[in-house]
Amino acid sequence: MALEFLSSLVQFVLRHKLVVGFYLLVALLVFIYRRKFQFQLKFIAICRTKLGLGLMDRIASRHRELVKLFGYIGIGAGFLSMLFIVLILVQSVFTLLTVPGSPSPISPVLPGVRIPGVPDGFFVPFVQGIIAIFIIAVVHEFAHGVVARAHDIKVKSSGPAIIGPILAAFVEPDEQQLKKKPDIVNYSLFAAGTFSNVVLAILVMFVLSAVFAPLSSAFFSEHGVILKSVEPGSSAEAAGLKPGMAVKSVNGQAVSSVRDAPIFALRYTYPGQAVAFSDGSSNFTMAAAPHPTAPNRGYLGVVMESVIRNQDTGYFAAFSWLQQLLLWIATLSFGIGIANMIPIGPLDGGKMLHLALTRIRGEQKANRAFAKFSLLLLLVILFLLSPIFKAILKSVAGIF
Repeated sequence: MALEFLSSLVQFVLRHKLVVGFYLLVALLVFIYRRKFQFQLKFIAICRTKLGLGLMDRIASRHRELVKLFGYIGIGAGFLSMLFIVLILVQSVFTLLTVPGSPSPISPVLPGVRIPGVPDGFFVPFVQGIIAIFIIAVVHEFAHGVVARAHDIKVKSSGPAIIGPILAAFVEPDEQQLKKKPDIVNYSLFAAGTFSNVVLAILVMFVLSAVFAPLSSAFFSEHGVILKSVEPGSSAEAAGLKPGMAVKSVNGQAVSSVRDAPIFALRYTYPGQAVAFSDGSSNFTMAAAPHPTAPNRGYLGVVMESVIRNQDTGYFAAFSWLQQLLLWIATLSFGIGIANMIPIGPLDGGKMLHLALTRIRGEQKANRAFAKFSLLLLLVILFLLSPIFKAILKSVAGIF
C-alpha cells in the first residue's frame, strides 16, 4: 500500500507541476520573510502592512454617507444570505441521505487541481483561479476597511494572508473601538465583505452580458448552413435530406446563413408548395405538408443551423481568456461571499449571529448556544464533504 500511495503521490505532483511549484515558491517566500509574518493555529499566516489604508481613508471621507448606506444595505443582504446558505445545507443533507451515491453538494476550491469527487464543471483553472480569488479577497477585505473608516473606526493594519493552501487578505479594525459602536455599525461592518462580493458578481455579469457578449460576435463568422435535424416521416426525409447535410441553396438561391432571405421565406410556405434544396451536387425537391399545429402553413420537418467559424485573429485567445477570467470572478465571488455567511466560528456570518444571540439571550447563554450551533454546522459540512473525502482516499491510497 505504501508503494501504491507513493506512486499516486508522484503522479499527482507530475500532473500539477505548476500548482506544486507555485505553492513551494509561496512557502519559500514565507520562510525567507518569516519575521514579517505572524502564525496562528499552525496553518494561518498573516503579514501586517499598511497597504490600502490611505485609499480606505480617502474613500470613506469623501463618500462617508454613501459608504454607510452600503453597509446598512449589506446587513439585510447578509442575514438573507445566512438564511439562504443554511437552507441549502439542510436541503443538501436531505439529498445526500435520500439519494445514495449522489455527489457532494458543496466542494472546496483549489485552482489548478481536479479534486476527486468534485464534478469537472467545478474545476477552476490555476492562473485564472488565483487571480480571481486574489481580486475577490481584496474587494472583500477592502469593503470591511472602508466601512470601518466611515464610522471612524481605526484600521490598524491590512495585508496578505495564507490559510492552509488558500491565498487570502485581511484588514484589522480596532476591536475596542468597534465594541463601543452601536450594534448596527457592527452588523454593517461584518456584512460589508459578503455584500461587496455579491455586488462584484452582479457588476461583472453585467459587463459580460453588456460588453463581452456583443464583442464576441466580432471573432466569429457564418460559413454556410447545415441540416441540424430531419424529422422522421417528414416530406424532407422522403425527399432524401439527412441530418448534417450541407445546404448550399434553397429554391435556387444561394445561402450562407440561416438569416438569409430564402431560408427566412420558408416560414411562409403553404401546404403543397414545392421547395427545392441543394447540397451543391444534388437537388432535393419536396412538397410542404400541413403544419401539425397550423394546417394553413407549410411544414418541411427540418431544422437548419449556421456553421460558425472562429476568425483566426491573434486577439481571440486573449479575449477568450479575459472573458473566462471574468466569469470565474463572478462565479467565485458570489459563491465565496455567500459561503462567508455560514453562521459558524470566525466567519462574518458567525460574528453576526453571535452578536444577535448576545443581545437576545445575554453573553453567557449566547456563547453556549453559538458554540453548539457552530459544532452542529461543522458536522453538517463534514458530512456533506464526505463523498469528496471518500473519493480522495480511494484515488490516492486505494483504501475504499
